[in-house]
Amino acid sequence: MPASIQTNTGSLELPHLQIQAIVRNAERRAELTVAKLDDWGYRESKSCHLPPAFLLELSAVLELGLWERQAFRHYLNTDLPTFEEAKVQLAGRAFKGPAEFASPNASPLSEAVLRVWIEQFAWKGPELLQAEVLVGPVDEDEFADVLAAFVWQHRHELSRVFQPNHEESHETTH
Repeated sequence: MPASIQTNTGSLELPHLQIQAIVRNAERRAELTVAKLDDWGYRESKSCHLPPAFLLELSAVLELGLWERQAFRHYLNTDLPTFEEAKVQLAGRAFKGPAEFASPNASPLSEAVLRVWIEQFAWKGPELLQAEVLVGPVDEDEFADVLAAFVWQHRHELSRVFQPNHEESHETTH
């Protein structure tokens, strides 16, 4: 059963699996942001007050950088800025001061990056494979070739998986 979430544009129905994936993604982005703030020395500062929208935008910039380092960028169907472009844009906004991050729509990059992640990445990839998995349209012939090569390369392991254990089948017949 989907969950109903109230937004500034009305009610939004989301499946629980999607909500769980969004929470995991937010936790990962928060970890990226904290690591960057540590690099910048903000952890030692007791009086660090950064606008929440700035932190959301920073997390989006960092995620773009991660995608580029993982070579996902080439495969994404999106018009998002590059990591360098997003970094320069965020710095320009930060120089304008906290008011730049005060409006309800002050984190457009964060929203766009989340939308791309929801639409183009496997939600359970990090949980099941400890890795991001990009999903999307695939050339069927190319997929068949890759799958055939994988099955052939692992045919011995797969035969053990799909053949019943001889001892177990012998015990069940007595």
